[in-house]
Amino acid sequence: MTGSSPARARLPAAVAALVTGVVLLAGCTAVDARSASGPAPPETATGPPAPSAPPRGAVQDRVVPVDAARVLAEVDAAARAAGGTVAVVVLDAGGRPLVTGPAAGEAVPTASLVKLLVVGRLLALEATGEVVLGDRDRALMERAVVRSDDTAMSLLWDRWDGAALVTAGAAAAGLTATAPPAVPGEWGEATTTAADVATLLAGLPATLGPGPAETLLGWMRATTPTAADGFGQDFGLLGALPAGAVAAKQGWMCCVAGTRQLHSAGLLPDGTVVVLLGDFPTRASWGRGLAALDTAAGAVLGALG
Repeated sequence: MTGSSPARARLPAAVAALVTGVVLLAGCTAVDARSASGPAPPETATGPPAPSAPPRGAVQDRVVPVDAARVLAEVDAAARAAGGTVAVVVLDAGGRPLVTGPAAGEAVPTASLVKLLVVGRLLALEATGEVVLGDRDRALMERAVVRSDDTAMSLLWDRWDGAALVTAGAAAAGLTATAPPAVPGEWGEATTTAADVATLLAGLPATLGPGPAETLLGWMRATTPTAADGFGQDFGLLGALPAGAVAAKQGWMCCVAGTRQLHSAGLLPDGTVVVLLGDFPTRASWGRGLAALDTAAGAVLGALG
């Protein structure tokens, strides 16, 4: 997990056009962009909060029509253009699947998405009195989520036994394919699936408790445009929607087993869960992977209307 941030340039007009409908609905303008090349950066680890997602019980009878086949075809085409794959899962606010891609159950490195499990578990344990967190702990937790700060995450991992937190957090959330890293301390190499990430996000209030869940979601809504390591976080969901309109966590990492990871996952204001986990060969530039994630997000959000 070494390198520097890619340069920035304007996205192709087709990508911006794909997300225009979504952005206009949010009262915002089009997507920021990245270049098609650049060396690998290290994986890392405010605006007013968006309204909380509605209670799950309040939306059980609302079925959102989505052309899943079209979404999957567009996502697959974007991923293949970058030489990789993008695993996609979309759940409605009641937790029902709207889109499930063929790679939804395939395990990939979490990159920074593991920060949600570690920070969320610490918040839940604090709420039940099982741990006492100091001001420094909470500051590190916030930085790990908002700025995707790797140093903050490493300090938390070492202080609170991150591997144990991942195991316990996965069990509490009912995740079936999420595990700590095989190499101790290499937290970005923890593994998960798109299906597990969607389950985690959909069940945050029930798993963590309403208070801890809202704290975590608030930090996710406050994600900074640029991460602590200088990498732009405005891709995928955060490239298609304005700041504060989605509670999202981004992830990027290179080069475990000759691959780059680019992930974007979050909760829309109406409670819809969107997960996009990108896996690309190192021969594909960061720019190509970022363009694939932007196009995938545009396909999903466009289908949701």
